[in-house]
Amino acid sequence: MRSLLFALVLLCCGHAFTAYAAKPHDLQQLRAQAAHWLEQQAAISFPEAQAAVTVGPVDPRLRLPACAKVNFFLTANATLWGRGSIGARCADEAGWTLYLGYESRLRGPGLVTARPLPARTPLAAADVFARDIDYTQSPHLYPRALPAGAVLKRAVAADQPIQVDWLTLPNVIRAGQRVQVRARGAGFVIAQEGVAQNAAAPGDLVRVRVPSGRIVQGIADGDGVVEVR
Repeated sequence: MRSLLFALVLLCCGHAFTAYAAKPHDLQQLRAQAAHWLEQQAAISFPEAQAAVTVGPVDPRLRLPACAKVNFFLTANATLWGRGSIGARCADEAGWTLYLGYESRLRGPGLVTARPLPARTPLAAADVFARDIDYTQSPHLYPRALPAGAVLKRAVAADQPIQVDWLTLPNVIRAGQRVQVRARGAGFVIAQEGVAQNAAAPGDLVRVRVPSGRIVQGIADGDGVVEVR
């Protein structure tokens, strides 16, 4: 009888251990962690902006083994603004990878038109004012201050955020100038010097020869800086 009771105890404990081991990962918590990670990356890459991220739902029928450590990463061509896909990879023995859709609303400072303006208008301080705007493209494409000598390429309605590609600007980089090339990713910046192969205004494409001899392309960002995205 005693041996029978001992066997039943072992059997019950075995079932309990199996149920514990098979405990699924908390997918709602995973969504919250993914949103927090994206907001952190936005804060690192664009310190002047604020991100509000919503991560899409997960199929409730999905059961993934519980994971003690999950690493997040942006998928190819995903950005820290707008819609995209984020990967969640389990770093322990469970070893699963899950992709989650998200929408990131990135807001920060920018210039907005104070009145309707026709094309070919030379912009003056009275034509624009600064406020927080929604970034629907890279925040680098929205000037924070009015560039000297800026002329509108197109007609713009009142209360419209100004984008740098709407403007004709004087060159800020000349051919043969030494420039700094910056490549940005989620939470990191890599920089090196190079020599510009063509003149460019802010927002224009620049070809740069780097010390290895390779030619890279980026966007002129003013003050001798070329952003490679």
